[in-house]
Amino acid sequence: MNVLQIVGYKKSGKTTLSTRIIDFMTEKDIRVGSLKHHGHGGLPLGLENTDSEKQLQAGAVVAGVEGEGLFQFSVRDEWQINQIIAIYKLLEVQYLVIEGYKNLAFPKIVLIKQQEDLRLLQLVTNIVAVVSDLPIEDNSYPVFRYSDFNDLVHWIYQDFPLN
Repeated sequence: MNVLQIVGYKKSGKTTLSTRIIDFMTEKDIRVGSLKHHGHGGLPLGLENTDSEKQLQAGAVVAGVEGEGLFQFSVRDEWQINQIIAIYKLLEVQYLVIEGYKNLAFPKIVLIKQQEDLRLLQLVTNIVAVVSDLPIEDNSYPVFRYSDFNDLVHWIYQDFPLN
């Protein structure tokens, strides 16, 4: 399974780019999965006061609920990224697009919207491309403008083909 991360600060275009990648790969008959890190603190919306949350509080190690194609899976302890990725592999995902999780070591596309976002280039590893309309001095990776998302998606498809 190929994994590609999209990282950037809030409102930098991560979801827009992720969606375009997913749409493009799907058109190529590639089984694509997506994973978004809820990095804003607290539980993602809709999980408080649920039966599965009550079951976790009662002592269950894991609690799940499924209905009409939606499967929510909660664990007592924090998820480890290798556990999450194992689920995607189990579901035979060929290409996983991860939004966020800046500290993981997968290949990353970094989105730089504002001048102060440039510090992100020093904080993350394994950068394979940058999206920015600002001048980027480091030329060790390709830089795409925000208006070039289609070119970037084609570049991803060609440079990160399925193994």
